[in-house]
Amino acid sequence: MTSPDARPELPAPHAIADRILGGEWDALDGATLVRYLSGEGELGDLMAAADRLRRARFGDEVHLCSIVNAKMGGCPEDCGFCAQSKHFTTHIKADKFLGHADMVAASRKAQGQGATALGLVTATRGYEDGSKGLKHMIEGIRQVRAAGHTEAHASLGIVSKEALRELRDAGMTEFNHNLESGRSYYEQIVTTHTYDDRLNTIRAAKELGLRTCVGGIFGMGEKPEHRAELAIELRGLDVDEVPINFLVSIEGTNLQHVDPLPPREMLRIIACFRLALPRQNIFIAAGRQHLGQLQPMIFAAGASGMMIGDFLTTPNRSTQDDLDMLEQLGLRGRVCATGEAPPPRPEMAPRVERRAGATHLPVLA
Repeated sequence: MTSPDARPELPAPHAIADRILGGEWDALDGATLVRYLSGEGELGDLMAAADRLRRARFGDEVHLCSIVNAKMGGCPEDCGFCAQSKHFTTHIKADKFLGHADMVAASRKAQGQGATALGLVTATRGYEDGSKGLKHMIEGIRQVRAAGHTEAHASLGIVSKEALRELRDAGMTEFNHNLESGRSYYEQIVTTHTYDDRLNTIRAAKELGLRTCVGGIFGMGEKPEHRAELAIELRGLDVDEVPINFLVSIEGTNLQHVDPLPPREMLRIIACFRLALPRQNIFIAAGRQHLGQLQPMIFAAGASGMMIGDFLTTPNRSTQDDLDMLEQLGLRGRVCATGEAPPPRPEMAPRVERRAGATHLPVLA
C-alpha cells in the first residue's frame, strides 16, 4: 500500500521538454519545479532538456545587451542588495544624470562590444509625470534611438502608463522592471515599495506594446519555493526577457555577508527557468563570475543571452573574453525580438561587421 505522504514520481526533464516542444508551454508545474530547484533530478538531465528547448527556440543565436548608469546613487528605496540605496554606506556616491551625449557614446560603445541594445538605468524609486528627471530621460532615449547604434531600453523604476507612453514614443522599445524574488520573499529584501507596485508598472508597459524585461536576483537567502514562485509569476505575466542575476555581495548593504551560490546550483537555476519559461529570452547578467570556469555552460543550461560589458556597480570580465567564448561555442548575436514580441524598428535590422580580426557578431546599422 502506498503511503499517503508519498510524493508522486518526479517527471523526467526530457519528458517535460517533449511536452513543451509539442506546444504545451506550461508543462512544468510549480510542484515539480520546486523539486528540481531543491536538487532533485540529475543536473545533467535538466541541462540536456533545457538545451533542447533553447536550440529549438533560438538556434545558435544569443542576445547581447549592455547597460549604463544614467543616474548613479542616492536611491530612496531600501533594496537590501543594492549599493546605490541611500539607506546604506557603500563605495557608491550619488551623482548627476548622465548627459545625453554620454548616453549616445555609451550606445556606440555597446555596439562596438557586439550588443544590440543599451539599457539606460537610473537609481530611483521612479518619476512623476512631467518631472525634470523624466523629461531628461525621454530626451536621452530619443537621442540614443536617433543615433542608431543600438535599441534604447530603460530601467526607471515606478512610472505611470502615460510616462511609459512618452518613453515609447521617444523610441524606447523595452522596459526593465525586475521583480527580484517571489512575492512571499519580497518583503525580506524590499520594504519601501510593494510587489504590486512593480507588477502594475510591468502590466502598463505591456498594455502599451512595449517589450518587458523582468527577472530577479538569486542567492539572497531565498528558498527553492521562492525561486519557483518567481518563475511561475513571470510565466503568468508573459514577459519577453528574463535577466537572471546572482547576488554580488557588496560591503555596506544588508546582504554584504551572504556567500555566493555554488556554480552547479547556478546552472540548475538557469536550466529550471528555461524549462519553466521556454518562450522567453533568458539572459545572464550580474554575478556570473561566480561560475568561474563554468561560464560557457550557461548556454548548455538554457540561457539564450548575456549582458556584455560592466554592470552598474560591479565589473564584468573582459568583453574580448566574452566574444572569444561565443566564437568558440559557435554562437552568434541577434537582435532582441523573439518572434512573438514586438519587432525592433526596421532600421535596427542586424548586419555583420567584417573588419580584419574582428569577431563576426551582428551589430546594428
